[in-house]
Amino acid sequence: MARTTREHRPAAERREQLLDAAVEVMRQGGVAAATTRAVAERAGLPQGAFHYCFRSKDELFGALLERELDASLGRAWAAVTASDDLESGIAGALRAILDRVRSDPEYHLLTAELVDVAARTPDLAHVAAREHAASVEQAERMLRGWSDDGGAPLAVPPRVVAESVVAASNGVTSAWLASRDDAAADGTVALLARGIARAATP
Repeated sequence: MARTTREHRPAAERREQLLDAAVEVMRQGGVAAATTRAVAERAGLPQGAFHYCFRSKDELFGALLERELDASLGRAWAAVTASDDLESGIAGALRAILDRVRSDPEYHLLTAELVDVAARTPDLAHVAAREHAASVEQAERMLRGWSDDGGAPLAVPPRVVAESVVAASNGVTSAWLASRDDAAADGTVALLARGIARAATP
Protein backbone atom coordinates (compact mmCIF):
# COMPACT_ATOMS: atom_id res chain seq x y z
CA MET A 1 0.00 0.00 0.00
CA ALA A 2 1.33 3.44 -0.93
CA ARG A 3 2.24 5.72 1.93
CA THR A 4 0.20 8.84 2.39
CA THR A 5 1.71 12.19 1.52
CA ARG A 6 1.25 13.30 5.15
CA GLU A 7 4.33 11.40 6.30
CA HIS A 8 7.26 13.54 7.30
CA ARG A 9 9.87 14.02 4.58
CA PRO A 10 12.92 16.28 4.55
CA ALA A 11 12.32 19.60 2.79
CA ALA A 12 15.05 18.80 0.25
CA GLU A 13 13.26 15.59 -0.71
CA ARG A 14 9.96 17.41 -1.14
CA ARG A 15 11.66 20.08 -3.25
CA GLU A 16 12.97 17.41 -5.60
CA GLN A 17 9.53 15.79 -5.66
CA LEU A 18 7.97 19.11 -6.66
CA LEU A 19 10.65 19.80 -9.28
CA ASP A 20 10.07 16.40 -10.86
CA ALA A 21 6.32 17.00 -10.80
CA ALA A 22 6.76 20.42 -12.45
CA VAL A 23 8.69 18.82 -15.29
CA GLU A 24 5.92 16.28 -15.85
CA VAL A 25 3.24 18.98 -15.81
CA MET A 26 5.18 21.10 -18.30
CA ARG A 27 5.89 18.12 -20.57
CA GLN A 28 2.15 17.77 -21.04
CA GLY A 29 0.98 21.37 -21.05
CA GLY A 30 3.99 23.62 -21.44
CA VAL A 31 5.30 26.21 -19.00
CA ALA A 32 1.92 27.92 -18.64
CA ALA A 33 0.42 24.73 -17.18
CA ALA A 34 2.82 24.72 -14.22
CA THR A 35 0.60 26.44 -11.67
CA THR A 36 1.41 25.88 -8.02
CA ARG A 37 -1.80 23.86 -7.64
CA ALA A 38 -1.08 21.64 -10.66
CA VAL A 39 2.49 20.96 -9.54
CA ALA A 40 1.46 20.11 -5.98
CA GLU A 41 -1.32 17.82 -7.21
CA ARG A 42 1.05 16.00 -9.58
CA ALA A 43 3.50 15.53 -6.72
CA GLY A 44 0.72 14.16 -4.53
CA LEU A 45 1.28 16.90 -1.97
CA PRO A 46 -1.01 19.54 -0.45
CA GLN A 47 -0.61 22.98 -1.98
CA GLY A 48 0.77 24.23 1.31
CA ALA A 49 3.78 21.94 0.80
CA PHE A 50 4.63 23.87 -2.36
CA HIS A 51 4.75 27.17 -0.48
CA TYR A 52 6.76 25.55 2.28
CA CYS A 53 9.45 24.51 -0.23
CA PHE A 54 9.26 27.44 -2.69
CA ARG A 55 8.27 31.01 -2.00
CA SER A 56 6.85 31.37 -5.53
CA LYS A 57 6.59 29.78 -8.95
CA ASP A 58 9.48 32.06 -9.91
CA GLU A 59 11.67 30.32 -7.33
CA LEU A 60 10.57 26.91 -8.64
CA PHE A 61 11.54 27.87 -12.21
CA GLY A 62 14.89 29.15 -11.00
CA ALA A 63 15.53 25.90 -9.14
CA LEU A 64 14.65 23.86 -12.25
CA LEU A 65 17.10 25.85 -14.38
CA GLU A 66 19.81 25.62 -11.74
CA ARG A 67 19.36 21.84 -11.45
CA GLU A 68 19.73 21.42 -15.20
CA LEU A 69 22.68 23.81 -15.26
CA ASP A 70 24.48 21.84 -12.56
CA ALA A 71 23.88 18.53 -14.35
CA SER A 72 25.01 19.82 -17.76
CA LEU A 73 28.08 21.65 -16.48
CA GLY A 74 29.08 18.71 -14.30
CA ARG A 75 29.56 16.70 -17.47
CA ALA A 76 31.26 19.61 -19.19
CA TRP A 77 33.70 20.03 -16.28
CA ALA A 78 34.67 16.36 -16.47
CA ALA A 79 35.34 16.74 -20.19
CA VAL A 80 37.55 19.81 -19.69
CA THR A 81 39.62 18.35 -16.85
CA ALA A 82 40.26 15.21 -18.89
CA SER A 83 41.78 17.21 -21.78
CA ASP A 84 45.38 18.25 -22.30
CA ASP A 85 44.70 21.19 -24.62
CA LEU A 86 42.10 23.94 -24.70
CA GLU A 87 40.60 22.97 -28.04
CA SER A 88 39.94 19.42 -26.90
CA GLY A 89 38.60 20.69 -23.58
CA ILE A 90 36.14 23.09 -25.20
CA ALA A 91 35.09 20.48 -27.76
CA GLY A 92 34.60 17.94 -24.99
CA ALA A 93 32.52 20.37 -22.93
CA LEU A 94 30.32 21.33 -25.89
CA ARG A 95 29.89 17.69 -26.85
CA ALA A 96 29.00 16.67 -23.28
CA ILE A 97 26.28 19.32 -23.08
CA LEU A 98 25.02 18.40 -26.56
CA ASP A 99 24.91 14.72 -25.62
CA ARG A 100 22.80 15.56 -22.58
CA VAL A 101 20.36 17.42 -24.84
CA ARG A 102 20.30 14.48 -27.26
CA SER A 103 19.45 12.11 -24.40
CA ASP A 104 16.09 13.82 -23.78
CA PRO A 105 15.21 16.37 -26.48
CA GLU A 106 11.70 17.04 -25.20
CA TYR A 107 12.97 17.94 -21.75
CA HIS A 108 15.48 20.38 -23.19
CA LEU A 109 12.89 21.95 -25.46
CA LEU A 110 10.96 22.50 -22.26
CA THR A 111 13.87 24.15 -20.45
CA ALA A 112 14.53 26.32 -23.52
CA GLU A 113 10.86 27.38 -23.43
CA LEU A 114 11.21 28.11 -19.74
CA VAL A 115 14.18 30.41 -20.33
CA ASP A 116 12.36 32.12 -23.22
CA VAL A 117 9.20 32.67 -21.19
CA ALA A 118 11.24 33.99 -18.28
CA ALA A 119 13.14 36.41 -20.52
CA ARG A 120 9.86 37.82 -21.88
CA THR A 121 8.08 38.07 -18.54
CA PRO A 122 8.99 41.14 -16.46
CA ASP A 123 8.52 39.33 -13.14
CA LEU A 124 10.68 36.40 -14.31
CA ALA A 125 13.30 38.16 -16.46
CA HIS A 126 15.85 37.94 -13.67
CA VAL A 127 15.50 34.12 -13.72
CA ALA A 128 16.73 33.99 -17.33
CA ALA A 129 19.48 36.51 -16.57
CA ARG A 130 20.57 34.49 -13.54
CA GLU A 131 20.66 31.28 -15.60
CA HIS A 132 22.93 32.92 -18.19
CA ALA A 133 25.17 34.49 -15.56
CA ALA A 134 25.52 31.18 -13.74
CA SER A 135 26.44 29.41 -17.00
CA VAL A 136 29.15 31.96 -17.73
CA GLU A 137 30.49 31.85 -14.18
CA GLN A 138 30.68 28.05 -14.26
CA ALA A 139 32.43 28.12 -17.63
CA GLU A 140 34.88 30.75 -16.37
CA ARG A 141 35.71 28.60 -13.34
CA MET A 142 36.33 25.62 -15.63
CA LEU A 143 38.66 27.66 -17.83
CA ARG A 144 40.58 29.11 -14.87
CA GLY A 145 40.90 25.66 -13.33
CA TRP A 146 42.18 24.21 -16.59
CA SER A 147 44.73 27.02 -16.97
CA ASP A 148 45.87 26.79 -13.33
CA ASP A 149 46.37 23.03 -13.64
CA GLY A 150 49.04 23.44 -16.29
CA GLY A 151 47.14 24.52 -19.37
CA ALA A 152 48.35 27.33 -21.59
CA PRO A 153 47.78 30.90 -20.35
CA LEU A 154 44.86 32.66 -22.00
CA ALA A 155 45.50 35.60 -24.32
CA VAL A 156 42.11 37.15 -23.54
CA PRO A 157 40.22 37.47 -20.25
CA PRO A 158 38.71 34.15 -19.11
CA ARG A 159 35.31 35.86 -18.84
CA VAL A 160 35.34 36.62 -22.57
CA VAL A 161 36.25 33.04 -23.41
CA ALA A 162 33.53 31.80 -21.06
CA GLU A 163 30.91 33.98 -22.75
CA SER A 164 32.04 32.57 -26.10
CA VAL A 165 31.79 28.97 -24.90
CA VAL A 166 28.29 29.53 -23.49
CA ALA A 167 27.16 31.24 -26.71
CA ALA A 168 28.60 28.35 -28.72
CA SER A 169 26.83 25.80 -26.54
CA ASN A 170 23.50 27.62 -26.79
CA GLY A 171 23.83 27.86 -30.56
CA VAL A 172 24.81 24.23 -31.10
CA THR A 173 22.08 22.83 -28.88
CA SER A 174 19.39 25.11 -30.34
CA ALA A 175 20.38 24.15 -33.87
CA TRP A 176 20.35 20.45 -33.04
CA LEU A 177 16.94 20.67 -31.39
CA ALA A 178 15.62 22.28 -34.57
CA SER A 179 17.29 19.93 -37.08
CA ARG A 180 18.23 16.75 -35.14
CA ASP A 181 21.24 16.63 -37.51
CA ASP A 182 24.02 14.85 -35.58
CA ALA A 183 26.67 15.22 -38.28
CA ALA A 184 26.11 18.97 -38.60
CA ALA A 185 26.21 19.42 -34.82
CA ASP A 186 29.43 17.42 -34.45
CA GLY A 187 31.09 19.41 -37.24
CA THR A 188 29.97 22.68 -35.69
CA VAL A 189 31.34 21.67 -32.28
CA ALA A 190 34.75 20.89 -33.79
CA LEU A 191 34.89 24.16 -35.74
CA LEU A 192 33.76 26.35 -32.84
CA ALA A 193 36.15 24.68 -30.39
CA ARG A 194 39.06 25.20 -32.80
CA GLY A 195 38.16 28.85 -33.40
CA ILE A 196 37.66 29.74 -29.73
CA ALA A 197 40.82 27.94 -28.63
CA ARG A 198 42.98 29.57 -31.27
CA ALA A 199 41.61 33.02 -30.49
CA ALA A 200 42.01 32.52 -26.73
CA THR A 201 45.59 31.23 -26.55
CA PRO A 202 48.83 32.97 -27.53
